[in-house]
Amino acid sequence: MDARLGVVRSAAARAAPVALDDLGDWLRIPSVSGDPARADDLERAARWVVDRLRRDGATVRSLRTAAGPVVVARTRGRGRGTTVVYGHLDVKPPGPGWTTPAFRPTRVGHRLQARGTSDDKGQVMAHLAALRAWVRAGGPPGDVITIVDGTEEIGSPGLLPLLTGVRHDLTAGPVVGVLVIDTRMAGPGRPTLTLTQRGAVPVRLSVDVGGRPVHAGRLGGAVVDPSLVLADLLGRAARDLAALPTPGPPYPAEPTAAAVRAAAAGRAVHPGVVRRATRSGVLTVTRLHAGAAAGAVPTRAEALLDVRVPPGTDPAAVLPGLTRDLRRALPPGVRLTVAAGSGEAGSVLAPPARVRAALDDACRAAFGRPTTSAASGGSIRAVDVLRRVFGQTPALLGLGPADDGAHGPDEYLDLREWPAQVDVHVLTLARLAVLGTPQQGQRFGTFTSATVARPVASWGPGYAQEISGVT
Repeated sequence: MDARLGVVRSAAARAAPVALDDLGDWLRIPSVSGDPARADDLERAARWVVDRLRRDGATVRSLRTAAGPVVVARTRGRGRGTTVVYGHLDVKPPGPGWTTPAFRPTRVGHRLQARGTSDDKGQVMAHLAALRAWVRAGGPPGDVITIVDGTEEIGSPGLLPLLTGVRHDLTAGPVVGVLVIDTRMAGPGRPTLTLTQRGAVPVRLSVDVGGRPVHAGRLGGAVVDPSLVLADLLGRAARDLAALPTPGPPYPAEPTAAAVRAAAAGRAVHPGVVRRATRSGVLTVTRLHAGAAAGAVPTRAEALLDVRVPPGTDPAAVLPGLTRDLRRALPPGVRLTVAAGSGEAGSVLAPPARVRAALDDACRAAFGRPTTSAASGGSIRAVDVLRRVFGQTPALLGLGPADDGAHGPDEYLDLREWPAQVDVHVLTLARLAVLGTPQQGQRFGTFTSATVARPVASWGPGYAQEISGVT
């Protein structure tokens, strides 16, 4: 094990408040991907992380896909092995319901609230802070490839050919581990390896009845209402997806029903909530539209859908049959258009055992416990891309809060766990680097979390005032 580890852990713990201030600057950039009005902000967020990595001695390339930027950096280390770490800088639109401004980081009790605090700038920042601590001690134990995607929230289109094109320029030694840092913990203080991903694809359904809008009183009930047709099709599609076969045992541990209900934050939930959240095929309607003047029957209705299929299922294999079933249900004279975006297959993941052992060691030293394994219904297209490019199944290490509010209002980072998040990345880089040497399997021994088991005391001037009484 690297003899500098204790010193680097202590230095990273001391620098943790400064890293939070830096994170605040990054969070203020509204880097919403997929929104042309935010294209400049997306580029600005990419430049921010490029500048950060260059200041820390990395060789950095800001590459482009048609959808947005991808930052790829190589930090040279002292050993032979290369660790690949993937996260993303783009975020979802804020949406309604926030109690604090979405792009103004605000401390609310033990929470730091802002869009991107957990998904995913906060988790990337923990890695960047750990990497800086190693660089200032003379360099990380092994080479580190940091990939910060600016297109993850829209499915990472173009990421595979981009990374394939630069693969041989990135790694000098063997790839000892591929780490994705874009998932959640199973609960407070429980770092978690996510072992399943559902397949996902965005779909647009359009129903057109022809003609032009007509008077609802004179012809309502006589003409076909496209909204009602669409509603029937959505119900049929939801039933078809729910009937898809799901993986059988052995299956990774799933969250409890209570945990899923807590994450739902007061929303009504279906029976069989755990299965529906992790394994089942599901349809979510993200937008509905049917336009006509008041008192008129419209001619067209449209829905934007988020379609998820069970782990191990490719949505491309599901959509043709689903489309045929929907067309059979159409009334005469009605036209249906189905347009699918870029999708990815679901999977049950099996990262290398030695990588899992290394992450267990790191989490045991930083959090006082090894990783927990869990199933998830989420979908990260980059997981399969990284597997294909680097020849190894990625490990999805989740350090975000279980109820982090990602994609919803009041997304947050738990400040009580911030020092341990940074620490686990310091330890992970050390532990994975061992896999590139003959001393594979070495453990941490007597290292403890004593250097980081204290609260962060200084938040810097950049944060909004705490809102009293909110926890």
